[in-house]
Amino acid sequence: MLREYEINKPANLRGYPLHRMVAELTNNEPSLFSDEGATMLVRTETTIDAAPKALKELNVGEITAFELRACVSKKRKGKHIYLRSDDWKGRHAWLRNKAEDSGFEILTLHSSSKMVRIQDQNRSFKIDQTDFTGILKVTDKNLFTTALAKGIGLTAKTFGYGMLVI
Repeated sequence: MLREYEINKPANLRGYPLHRMVAELTNNEPSLFSDEGATMLVRTETTIDAAPKALKELNVGEITAFELRACVSKKRKGKHIYLRSDDWKGRHAWLRNKAEDSGFEILTLHSSSKMVRIQDQNRSFKIDQTDFTGILKVTDKNLFTTALAKGIGLTAKTFGYGMLVI
């Protein structure tokens, strides 16, 4: 059963150390997390010794606001190709395509983006960080439930990207 937990954390804790904390908390089981500043949301099927929040369940036709931090990219020959930071039309098209495959449609959408440096124990690299906010409408409950569990996009989930927060 999918559960969501809100856990307090130091506001400046982010990136790879936050990923390691979530991995240890969930015994390295699949999970998504979202850095909310002084707290983090962790969505997992693993039971954590904390009180779970009720995960909102939506049916076909229901409308809700959402947030999503994603790494918008395409892969060519094994390398990530990022859109220019000012290409909001390309980013919106990317999310609309992902939404169609994930059981929802976008009714309103805003985004902001920048390149961010990720540092872990052995490497340092830059990735796209696009923050989406908007209103969505559920079109397929099963696909939408899967999107809540597995996230949106493929890149950087380890670093807190891909969790659809509703």
